[in-house]
Order: sequence, then C-alpha cells, then structure tokens
Amino acid sequence: TMSAGEYKAVPMQEVSLSTAAFKKHDGSRPDQDEIHKGGDLEAAFRDTHSKLDEAPGRSNGAQEASSRADYGNLLAKIALPALVIQNSALILCMKQASIVPAEDGKKALTTTVVVMVELFKVVVCSLAIQYRRQHTGGIIAELKEEVFAKPNESLLMLVPAFLYLAQNNLLFVAVANLEAVIYQVVSQLKILSTAAFSIAILGRKLSVQQWFSLLVLTAGCAVVQIDGSSSGPKEARPGTSPAVGLTCALLAICTSGFAGVFVEKMLKGSSTNMAVRNVQLGVPALVLGMMGVLLSDGAKLHDGFFQGYTHLTWMVITLHSGGGLLVTVIVKYADNIAKTIAVAVSLVVSTALSIYLFDFVMTAQFAIGACMVVGSTFLYSHLVAICSTTTT
Repeated sequence: TMSAGEYKAVPMQEVSLSTAAFKKHDGSRPDQDEIHKGGDLEAAFRDTHSKLDEAPGRSNGAQEASSRADYGNLLAKIALPALVIQNSALILCMKQASIVPAEDGKKALTTTVVVMVELFKVVVCSLAIQYRRQHTGGIIAELKEEVFAKPNESLLMLVPAFLYLAQNNLLFVAVANLEAVIYQVVSQLKILSTAAFSIAILGRKLSVQQWFSLLVLTAGCAVVQIDGSSSGPKEARPGTSPAVGLTCALLAICTSGFAGVFVEKMLKGSSTNMAVRNVQLGVPALVLGMMGVLLSDGAKLHDGFFQGYTHLTWMVITLHSGGGLLVTVIVKYADNIAKTIAVAVSLVVSTALSIYLFDFVMTAQFAIGACMVVGSTFLYSHLVAICSTTTT
C-alpha cells in the first residue's frame, strides 16, 4: 500500500492498463469480458489519480474563501463602532463650528465644504490605489483596467451620484417648506426605506421581529430629534407649502434608500476595489459640487473659496470624508441597514454628549427615545446573530 504522495509519484505510463498491453500469461489475447474489466480498471485508476490532484486545490479554495469572509467580518466589526464615533464627533464639531465665528467674520459656504469633502475622499483613495499598484503600473493601470475597460459599470456608478445630487436639492426644498419638528420625524423614515429597497433589490429577507425593531428604531430617532429641535410652538411661515415640503422629503428619503442599496449591490456584485468605487463616486460628485458652488454661491466667491474656514471647518471636512470611507467598508462587508443603525446610535451618543458640552438639558422625552434606539439596536443585532447562526 502506497501513500498519496507515493501514489502520485508513479508515472501513468508505467501502470497503464490499456487493452494493448493487457494479455494473459500464456500469451493469448483476452476475451471481450476481460477487455471491459481492464478498461474499467484503467478508468477507475485515472479517476482516482485526478481526484488526488484536485483535492488540495479545492481545499485551498475553500480556505481562501473562509479567510476572506473572516477578514470581511472583522472589518465590519471595526467599522461599525468607528462610524458611531465618527458620526458623533462630526455632529458635535458641526454644532461647535456653527457657534464659533471665523476670524474674517464670515461663515463658510456649505457648497465649498461639500466639494472639499469629496476632494479629500478622491485624493485619499487615489493615493491608496497608487500605493497598492506601485509595482504594477500605478493608478493609471488600475483606472484603465477597472474604469475604462468596464464602461458599463462605470456608467452605472453615475446613477447614485445623480441620485445623491437630487436628494440634496430635495432636502433643501423640504427644509424650506416644513417645520423643523415635522422634518425631523419624516426624515427618520429613511431607515425603513433602506430596508424596503434592500428587500426589493438585493432580495434580503427580514423577519417580523426585525421589522418591529426597525420601526421602534425609527420612532426612537424621531423622538430624540423632536426633543432636540422643539423650542415651543411656531407660527406658519408665509410663502411656504407643507404639501410640497412633505413630498420633497419623501422623495429624498426614497432616493437616499435606493442610492445606498444600489451602491451596496455594485460593491458586493463586483471584484473592483473599494478605493476605485470611491473614486468613481467621488469624481462625478466633485464635478456636480463645483457646479453647485458656481450656481448657488458664485456671487460670494469674490471673498475667496475658503472664506469663513476655521480649524473646526477642516475637522468637519476630515471627519465627513472619513465617514464616507467607513460607510463604503460597512456597505461592502455588512449592509445598509447596519449603517443606518450605526448612524441612529451616533445621534443618541452626540445628543447625550451635548449635555456636557453645550448645556443640553436632559428630558424624559430624550431618555425614552434613547432607550428605544438602544433597545431596538440590540434587538435587531441579536436577531441577525441568531439568523446567521442557524443558517451556517
């Protein structure tokens, strides 16, 4: 009996069982039954030989797939709490930046901040691509292989870019026509729209308990937001249309959910590197952002592109850019629902920190909303863990 290694070392020619070499000891030719037996034995021999050759490859492939899955799970576990911290810090920095005046007495133009955020992401991802491909042609070779050689995929990435542009414009109209409390409540529906599009586009399945946890999460976010924005009854503003505002808010929610799930499908349905996807999303957004600067604030640019910028403004830009990169990791290795839950938790964290930083007064309403957010988050994550355990 030989081991697998000894068996594979024997050349096929030396153990051939072909009918030409298959003879009886007396030199006569074998009959037909013996020929068939020889052929069957030869086929079995070759089949065993090929299986021994293929077994290590199959094992290595399974191990490689398992390693990639473990790596993705690890990245998601790191990115989710990192997004909570980043988004909480971003909210606090934005609030502080709106309070602290700039040296020139001017406010930073929001349109220029958006452009700088996209520019930061494009630059960081371009440097990452160049470092990864420094010995194989650099960023030019990567773009040729992944962007110009795949025109259909590149064109599809324009869809979320235009959807995000439409979402931003719709939100401006919604804010102008709705009271802050109503807007804060309606805007939380993006959690449910994301879940709905995940089911429709990605075929994801949610249990009744998971839907319940998302409903509680939405309600909890609305309660927290209302508590932070309510400052007594307000009179209706002249020249506004609540119907138009509500319509635009709902459309913005739909475009946000669809665009997020669309990007998730593109990230998970292709082997293209995440940095390349960020460049594909960032370049159109950068162009559209510059158009927004010229159309909205072109008359104000005579005071400079960076007018009103402070160290807090640059912190906001850095945090916003980092958040965009974290979202890409989460969407790639987790999903959009996990991202919206992380953002919801960061809302509670930032509001709680405001108690110490901005003299925010804790109320029973905020406490109830925070408990709803935290409880629904644990409920949803527990249900996901149960589902993943039962399916593996």
